[in-house]
Amino acid sequence: MPVRQTRVFVPSTEPLDTWAETLIGMVFTPLTNEFAAALEWFWFSRYVLRADDSADCDIAAIPDEFKQPLDPGGNPIHRSMRFRFKVSEDQQGQFERRASELIAASGYRISDFRAYDAVGDTGSDRFLGVENRGEGRRGQRAALVTDLYCAIARLVIDALVGPDEQGRFRLEINDDNLSNPRASTFQSIHHLFCNITDVPTDVYLFHKTDSGLIGCGTFMVAPPAPGGVWDSATVYPVRY
Repeated sequence: MPVRQTRVFVPSTEPLDTWAETLIGMVFTPLTNEFAAALEWFWFSRYVLRADDSADCDIAAIPDEFKQPLDPGGNPIHRSMRFRFKVSEDQQGQFERRASELIAASGYRISDFRAYDAVGDTGSDRFLGVENRGEGRRGQRAALVTDLYCAIARLVIDALVGPDEQGRFRLEINDDNLSNPRASTFQSIHHLFCNITDVPTDVYLFHKTDSGLIGCGTFMVAPPAPGGVWDSATVYPVRY
């Protein structure tokens, strides 16, 4: 079964709060429902990056209206979602044609469909500890991580609400305030993931010495820094 991917870009005019959920609802949900019998797995992930980021696509094929600043005077950026999937060989052409139809009808843009090295990605050292890098383990780990990503993607689709009168989708609102104080069902899922795995979870406080400004983030994502760079960071481990 071919293992494939594409990268779907949204126009710069898309709302900031529902752009990814609406793309999921307009494209990935109907596509994966229509081809459920042909798909072994699928997953998607979202990105907000500089306009010159060109990974997993031909960025020159994406029009300028998808690469505009989101704030006045800001830097050009683009928003996109990668979509990875394993589909039966006899349905690959039909699947990708239908995906292209849904993408175009929704006003989104892709450059192409291309091969995706699942083992090279989810079986890489990033996802596999030193003690378990023996023969055959990369494929095994890649399959397990992919199963997890697919389950998360299916949960997101199941939690979608919409379209509303503007044609937008969003995630469901959860009123169990004790377990989900930000009204997201995924807060409970996040808690159990941390509980099951005991994953180290750190909060980073970024400091600007001259102004005393502080920004809160993680080792993966820092807030924008005045002048382009923070002077220092303090790390606080937390239990989740």
